[in-house]
Amino acid sequence: MSAVDVVIPCYNYGRYLEGCVEAILRQAGVDVRVLIIDDASSDETPEIGARLAERDPRVTFRRHTKNCGHILTYNEGLLGWASAEYSLLISADDLLAPGALARATQLMDRHPDVGMTYGFAEYFSDPAHPASVEAPRSAESQVIPGRQFLQRCFEHGNAVSTPTAVVRTRVQQAVGGYSVELPHSGDMEMWMRFAIRGPIGVIRAVQAFYRWHGNNMSHKYRTARLRDMKEVEQAADCVIAAAAGCFSEIGAWRAAMHRRFAAEAFWIASTAFDIGDAETYRIALAYAEHTDPALRGAAIWWKLRTKALLGPTVWRTVRPTLDCLRGIRDRPNARWTPPRDGQTFGWWPADLAR
Repeated sequence: MSAVDVVIPCYNYGRYLEGCVEAILRQAGVDVRVLIIDDASSDETPEIGARLAERDPRVTFRRHTKNCGHILTYNEGLLGWASAEYSLLISADDLLAPGALARATQLMDRHPDVGMTYGFAEYFSDPAHPASVEAPRSAESQVIPGRQFLQRCFEHGNAVSTPTAVVRTRVQQAVGGYSVELPHSGDMEMWMRFAIRGPIGVIRAVQAFYRWHGNNMSHKYRTARLRDMKEVEQAADCVIAAAAGCFSEIGAWRAAMHRRFAAEAFWIASTAFDIGDAETYRIALAYAEHTDPALRGAAIWWKLRTKALLGPTVWRTVRPTLDCLRGIRDRPNARWTPPRDGQTFGWWPADLAR
């Protein structure tokens, strides 16, 4: 059986830790080891982690005397501890799906050039339980060129949920760890580094359950999204430098990413104006204009500028009448909708399915 080393960083998630570890230890068809790294939690993590290590020799528990942050903790496990052929990073509040590790390692055993395999993640809310708990009898899989994966990330964004990503440990240690300079986009940048080196495996099955805590308000989402877009641009620059001219299309992919981010930032600016969030409106509009100057010639740009000239008070007065004349009953984008229980995240490249 293939061997998989699983790293569980934990910071004040002691209440979830036992369930996370049990889901790993129940994985059939693989030999597993687990490293729990407690990043100086102030909850019951030390007691629970030590108890889990005493209960099963496959589990090791470490505790930091001071908080090191998530990036250094990730790298401690992936680069300094993992030695099995395969490895996985999973947060203490998430869960592996039954059979996930066997599905991933079997694909990679068949394709030694694949450095990383991922699948779908299913959202579930805190404290609900995942809707899907049984392992599928069979699951489609495919191997895609690194070039196609890179294009997808540039043009459409991250395709991989971290707890679904099983990596070949020697490749992980060759490409290096997470970047401390990219705390919010380091996962996507990491996957893209894997894609530079070779093909990526994809499994058409739920490989992990991602716990959604449900404490994200719409304003927090908008401001965080602007921050993330700027950091993803940094990640893209890192990837372009690492690719060192290997992909002639990468400039066009980068331009497509700019247009996508500008359009999204413009939407954020428009929504912020509608609800009276002047600061987010100003920041988002400036970012959109800087990222894609061609927006200034678009009709939507002048519509927004007209709203701005009217001013927020007048606009809130006339908008219901205008919406009625245009047949708009509701503005669903005024608030961001969190994931639903059972909703999945992932990318299946259908054009290469076999």
